Amino acid sequence: MNHPAPRHAFCLPAPVSTTSCSQSAFVKTLLTPPSPLTSTDLTTSVPSTRRCKLTAKQATNTDTSNKPSPFDNLNTDTDADIMLSPSSPQQKEADDLVLREVLALETNLARYTALMQLLSTDRSRFFRIAQSNLSVVLPIIYTPVVGEACQNFAQLDIPKRGTWLNPWEHQGKILSTLKAQLSANTPNVDVVVVSDCQRILGLGDLGANGMPIPVGKLLLYSAAGGIDPARTLPVVLDVGCDVDSVRDDPDYKGVRKPRVDPDTYDAFVDEFMRAIAEMYGKQCFVQFEDFGNANAARLLTKYRENFLSFNDDIQGTAAVGLAGILAALNIPDVEGDLSKHSFLFLGAGSAGIGIADLIAQMLVSQYGMQLEEARRKCWFIDSKGLVYRGRNARLTKEKEAYAHELPAELQNSNVSDMDLTATINALKPSGLIGVSTQKGSFNEQVFAAMTKHNAKPIVFALSNPTSKAECTAEQAYNYSNGNIVFASGSPFDPVTLGDKTFIPGQGNNCYIFPGLGLGVSLAAATVVDDAMVLAAARKLASLVARDRLNSGCVYPKIDDLLSISAHVAKAVWEEAERSGVAGKSGIDVTVDDIRDAMYEPGRVRLSGY
Repeated sequence: MNHPAPRHAFCLPAPVSTTSCSQSAFVKTLLTPPSPLTSTDLTTSVPSTRRCKLTAKQATNTDTSNKPSPFDNLNTDTDADIMLSPSSPQQKEADDLVLREVLALETNLARYTALMQLLSTDRSRFFRIAQSNLSVVLPIIYTPVVGEACQNFAQLDIPKRGTWLNPWEHQGKILSTLKAQLSANTPNVDVVVVSDCQRILGLGDLGANGMPIPVGKLLLYSAAGGIDPARTLPVVLDVGCDVDSVRDDPDYKGVRKPRVDPDTYDAFVDEFMRAIAEMYGKQCFVQFEDFGNANAARLLTKYRENFLSFNDDIQGTAAVGLAGILAALNIPDVEGDLSKHSFLFLGAGSAGIGIADLIAQMLVSQYGMQLEEARRKCWFIDSKGLVYRGRNARLTKEKEAYAHELPAELQNSNVSDMDLTATINALKPSGLIGVSTQKGSFNEQVFAAMTKHNAKPIVFALSNPTSKAECTAEQAYNYSNGNIVFASGSPFDPVTLGDKTFIPGQGNNCYIFPGLGLGVSLAAATVVDDAMVLAAARKLASLVARDRLNSGCVYPKIDDLLSISAHVAKAVWEEAERSGVAGKSGIDVTVDDIRDAMYEPGRVRLSGY
């Protein structure tokens, strides 16, 4: 085989294009004259001017120790470049104009379409805009708007990105297909995001229309994690679709067949994983995204020991959820000892089980609990009611771990008839986690029950998109009179009650997966183990500023994601070394070193200095 060029976790940015605003195919349509953006236009802050810094291979050779740098493989022998922080004022003005015109479009879907067109015509400008305005751009290119993009994907007027593979056409020849499609333009890949699109957010089976999900995730790997977008690959495994209305759409681009049988499915996924490892190396990081409950945990277990793989719906959601809980422990009136909390999950799919598993791991590793004791801190409600030992309804292997003996006061009760409020009153949890995609399920009675048993309960409504959220932020604060710690899966505006303004935290996985993937790649890790995911969660929790906590927010500012990802990457790298799964040492690498080497086209590189 032809071996790929030496891999690296990410590349330093290529020289920024000097193409003017008027020369961009997209900007030709923008007629509004430029004017300075104000705080009412964008609630963001542009990254501050950074110091001039040599690249990792020091151009001036001032390091007399001649120690090998962990970033040596980021550069070639001619890469003696100087990093200069600020882009030109004219460039910034042109970028602001583009974003202002995008935001002036009438619908979120139109804004999404415009940004995807910009990505195809001027990638550097797209990422400059995204990285300078993360809190504004991320909700458009990912949740919640990406769900709408998937639902309307067949009709969207956007350049198609990514690779579709299907077993009817490609089984037995996936590797040759990838080589034919990608060898010329995508010869080296560090991160693959792959989906079979069976469970797109809370929207269900959308078939091949789910491509905006892996595309969007990889845009965040670059915009928030500093990974070179040229070294990423979005993939949809089009194994069919079981929703007639999707398949029968005359504009549908996918295979118009029901989903394949389990044996064909497993063989196809197996061939895909081997083909990626063969083409891009065993250290190519593969993220599973939006697989159905029947396959998500199963595939993660199957591949995680032999391929560098990660499931964001399980592990990423778990890390973000646990990070929010750990941060909440620092808020007044919330019990600060995790071991004294208990949690009730509405929804028992892979996301909820993943959060509970990580809570249990934290209790075992940090509090010395036995695993079974730690798991008893978490209860689940699924579509058939409370999960408990002896329930007649069949339980999956994952649910069985959380099927506890009923408390004495419930032994003779008709548990199957208990609603959520009655269950809260019976179990008295200090935390309520919504991963059900059941809109409105956290009603006023639910909040009354939670605040009855706790001075300040933790309530997370994590279902996506917004149309599937268990409650809105406004409902949560109003129903509880502000006596809760609230977070959601989708973004909500601040809520003011009297003289107090609450900032609802968004438990967005982008706080975790870009930095985790970056750290895994930097460490040349062989696996992503649970300790690395736990390290990412703990680091994220430590980055929440006191002023955010005082406003009830358990996550840092989205606009700080590049810095957050650098911190998470360093923590993951350190844990990989402690766990013995790192191929490279990062002992002499600082967070600033990582941050300075991340892909960021807003910084200009002048070659041949």
